[in-house]
Amino acid sequence: MEGTIEVTTTELRQNQKKFLDLAAQGISILVCRGKELFQLTRVPTERRLDDETMRQIEQARQEFKNGETYSVKSIEELHQFLEAL
Repeated sequence: MEGTIEVTTTELRQNQKKFLDLAAQGISILVCRGKELFQLTRVPTERRLDDETMRQIEQARQEFKNGETYSVKSIEELHQFLEAL
């Protein structure tokens, strides 16, 4: 679901759950405060991770992209892999 809804700060305060639920569905909420305009949108969870964690995730993604992975097809292979670590 996409779209935009414009609300006042009073409407946002009175219906916070409603507007957060709409933002979670992909609707952009514009909040008007006097002459100022703010945008309320859902932010992916990974943005909340610290820089080091994000660096590690990106490194793992790159390793996967480069085929630098190890796959196991049985419990025995998994045990062998874990014992080798």
